[in-house]
Amino acid sequence: PVTSWNLWVHAVTADLRVGSAQRETRSAKELMVRPYVPRFMREGDRADLKVVLNSAAELDLSTSVTLDVLDADGGRDASVLDLFSGGVGKGDRRPKTVKVAKGGSATLQYALAAPARVGLYAVKVVATSGNVSDGELRPMPVLPSRVHLTQSRFVTLKNADRKELTFPEMKRTDDPSRIDEQLVVGVDAQLAYTVLGAVPYLVEYPYECTEQTMNRFVSTAILSSLFKQYPSIAKMSAKLAADRSTELETWDAADPNRKMGLEETPWLMESRGGGTARLIKVLDPKVAAAQRDEAIAKLRKAQLSSGAFPWWSGGPSSPYMTLYLAGGLARAAEYQAPVPKEMTQRAWQYLADYYRRETNGDLKKLGYEFLTLLNYTASAYPDESYVGGALKPEERKQILGWTFDHWKGHSPYLKGLLALTLKRMGRPNDAKLVWDSVMDSAKTTPDQGTFWAPEDRAWLWYNDTVETQAQALRVLTELQPQDPRRDGLVQWLLLNKKLSHWKSTRATSEAVYALVKYLEQERALGVREEIAVSVGDRSPVRYVFEPDEYQGKHQQVVIPGAELKPATDATVVVEKSTKGFAFASAAWHFSTEKLPAEGSGDFFSLSRRYFRRESRGREVTLQPLVDGAAIHVGDELEVQISLRSKHAAEYVHLRDPRGAGFEPESATSGYRWQTGLGYYEEVRDSGESFFFEWLPAGEYTFKERVRATMSGTFRVGPATVQSMYAPEFNAYSAGHVIPVSP
Repeated sequence: PVTSWNLWVHAVTADLRVGSAQRETRSAKELMVRPYVPRFMREGDRADLKVVLNSAAELDLSTSVTLDVLDADGGRDASVLDLFSGGVGKGDRRPKTVKVAKGGSATLQYALAAPARVGLYAVKVVATSGNVSDGELRPMPVLPSRVHLTQSRFVTLKNADRKELTFPEMKRTDDPSRIDEQLVVGVDAQLAYTVLGAVPYLVEYPYECTEQTMNRFVSTAILSSLFKQYPSIAKMSAKLAADRSTELETWDAADPNRKMGLEETPWLMESRGGGTARLIKVLDPKVAAAQRDEAIAKLRKAQLSSGAFPWWSGGPSSPYMTLYLAGGLARAAEYQAPVPKEMTQRAWQYLADYYRRETNGDLKKLGYEFLTLLNYTASAYPDESYVGGALKPEERKQILGWTFDHWKGHSPYLKGLLALTLKRMGRPNDAKLVWDSVMDSAKTTPDQGTFWAPEDRAWLWYNDTVETQAQALRVLTELQPQDPRRDGLVQWLLLNKKLSHWKSTRATSEAVYALVKYLEQERALGVREEIAVSVGDRSPVRYVFEPDEYQGKHQQVVIPGAELKPATDATVVVEKSTKGFAFASAAWHFSTEKLPAEGSGDFFSLSRRYFRRESRGREVTLQPLVDGAAIHVGDELEVQISLRSKHAAEYVHLRDPRGAGFEPESATSGYRWQTGLGYYEEVRDSGESFFFEWLPAGEYTFKERVRATMSGTFRVGPATVQSMYAPEFNAYSAGHVIPVSP
């Protein structure tokens, strides 16, 4: 039966007598054909198509069945059928005859082999028995089996430096199907200007709480000071401001390294740099000074009669916010900004009164976190007149002694504050003891620089990862200015900026302050930079970065595939002869019919494993599926994708293709939470896409389930991952061939 019809009749007479009747009738086709066709096939796939015949006739039917493969226009083309010659060859063009019992069904099977020709095809099945017939036309696109992959390398250069980026696998000639598409070598220099490019985010932040107003004031004060000291930076920054129209940096859609279309992602607004319609040109020196003066005027207005600051203007006094703002004013004063001493003295009088009232001689009532920040902030001004003697010397010594007694319970951020306070108050040995305990737990690698494991409770003000990193750089710059790990701390911060943007106004302000202090000490501001790139035996390509000209985000050497010589070009040399930091990356793009036997990646690494899910009573076990092992129609597989990221990144896209003979167990796209990570999973006909707005450093495993719905042999290309901010960071997994038995 195809359709069931219900008929209801209701009647009412003049004297309100009621009656009703109901009848059911069915419309049925005596012969119905149902082809089971995959949603798609990939070149080289082999699939066993089933055709099911259903009879509603009262007699047995002798049925003739014909299967055709049509071209994209739906017209019959005999040559198209020849392409799918894995069983539907010339001999199978003759109609097959099958007997269908009355009220029963029969099944036929056809073997199709997808040709090496991408296109949209259709499968047409027609069944005829006497004067009854039925047919269906099902689309069946053939997707490419050739996979486009990228191997990437990344290095950091500091001052006069030389680094090699090599691709040993690209020298091999054992894959005749490989086509080299291009080699892209990119250089990012002028990283001091990259740091300054973060400032518009601070100024354009949409809220007007006192914390954000303070960070706007501090950052624009630092900018104004730099513009006075380094006229070349002021000249370059004014040009940059004229070109910048968004609060965040845009993604370069034309980057030759970008292999995932921005239209595929849910981040179109972010890719365009945010939604700001009117951008304040804060990088213009005159505008920066005006913004600085406007911010300090707002802060003066927000200060209460008690000297305290609220979180929001007009709100109640906040001891912590007052202390935080006092620290910001200290930094601004360090850069000769117009900080009214009367404002800072009133704030400190409030803080001193609050300290005495709350502790009443017992310091643990306030806790060492607040007291460590209190004492550090008091030591941060250019001179003691800003504090106005609000805290007595003996009180500060008492606070220092108590916080030092508890230093082992401090977070790394708090230890940095304590170490600087100890040094400034004449206890350098104790300062070294505290800070050495922090640096002893740091890890340094050539690619990532110097860093720590992310804090477990990063939402606490003394645990934020970026702020901790910036604070560590600030501490080393003052305590141990010759420590080479300072360069590693800078490298980590700049790499973090390259892969994302600093996620809060506090983190941005801390990073800008620490990096500017470092660059000043290194005399790396307003300097000329030179970098040479050599590919194989080619002549070097030289880049010169003048301090008053911004060269842009990318300087790239692009060698087309037709010109690539794998024997020599698989080695790239980047040399730097001047001061400053630079990043260099090389990405070798190629395509191949050969599925990779193992994955490849640099900052990202990706692996994929398949397991057969077997139910035993109430228990489900996972049996690893080795390459080439056959499974059966109806088997459920669990796909486990392991993604490892050496560094935190934002806006990361992972794509996992699905075999043609499989269907997802869950066809619903949506936001997921798994392994402590939130992401959006989008289910598509040919695979899954995973979108990570925030991907912390670490290793994560994602699981999805598929079920084998058709026998055959199916190719599954490698899973791929790419950073949207920095497309040169990418990776891929191994590919697989999965045979499915009936």
